[in-house]
Formats: sequence, C-alpha cells, structure tokens
Amino acid sequence: MKIKTMLFSALLAFSVSGSAFAYTIAGGTDVGGIDSFLGKIENMNPSDPATEATWASGIVGTTLTFTGKSDPANFQVTVEDSGIVAFKLLTTPSYFLLKDARTHVLFKNEPNMDWGVFRLLDYFKDKENLQLSHLTEFNGGTVTVPEPGTLGLLGLGILGLLTVRRKLQRTA
Repeated sequence: MKIKTMLFSALLAFSVSGSAFAYTIAGGTDVGGIDSFLGKIENMNPSDPATEATWASGIVGTTLTFTGKSDPANFQVTVEDSGIVAFKLLTTPSYFLLKDARTHVLFKNEPNMDWGVFRLLDYFKDKENLQLSHLTEFNGGTVTVPEPGTLGLLGLGILGLLTVRRKLQRTA
C-alpha cells in the first residue's frame, strides 16, 4: 500500500513538471510556450502607442505603459509547428500587441519573457499576404518565472522527507 502511495505521489510530481512545452526556432533557440490571447480589434484609429496603450489597458483592467516598438515586426516559424511563430522582443514586456494592416491583437507574455509566441493563423487569416506593421510592448521589466522542473523536484524532495519521517516513526 505504501509503495503504491509513493509511486502515485512521484507520478503526480512528474506530471506537474512535464506539462510545460517549449518551442524552438532554427538554430535550436528555445522561445518558450504559447502566450495568452487577451483581445483583438479591427481598424483602430489612430494607431499610435498612446491609443494602443489605452485600448490594451481597458482589456487588461490596469494602466499599461508603452516600453518599446519593433517596426516592422518580423517573426520566425518554429521547428515543431509551422503555424506557431515567435518574435524576439526588445524588452521583457508583460504584454505585447501585434498589428497587421487593420487588426490589433493583444497577448499576455508568459512562458518566456524574451519571446512572443502564438499560433499565427488563429488571429491573422491570410498568411501568404500577411504584412505585420509593428509589435508594441507594454510594461517592460524582468519577471522571474519558475521552471516546471523545479516544482517537480521540490515535490520529490518533500515526498522524500515524508518517507524518511515515516521510517523514523516506525523504528521509534
């Protein structure tokens, strides 16, 4: 019975750590996982950093600050899936907005703060004729995100401590 409990706990710890997935681009650069989609708007006028920040702040529910702009926005296709693209970001923004000729799309930057990653055709339908205007970044700054493997290792350590404690209680 105790072995079953220990195996179940170990499997649970590994399943938590194994749920993360990272994409890579040519050259083997890890760009992290897909960022969270927050909102989309067509034909925003004028399309300047102040207007974009105001719209994005309304979606997020807090005031966002403009921190950088890549013009034009150039993306790289990931090795694992040609529909997933990655953008090298200028800062480490909390949020970023991508614009083509008429569509603005807002994302929360989560798994890897140096790269913006998403499925291109979910938001921009015409990949062959797509010309991205720019990428606007908001609330730049460094954020430490724990690795899922670290959480799994912590879980195994706690499991080991509990096992040792039970053995000591039995012998006492």
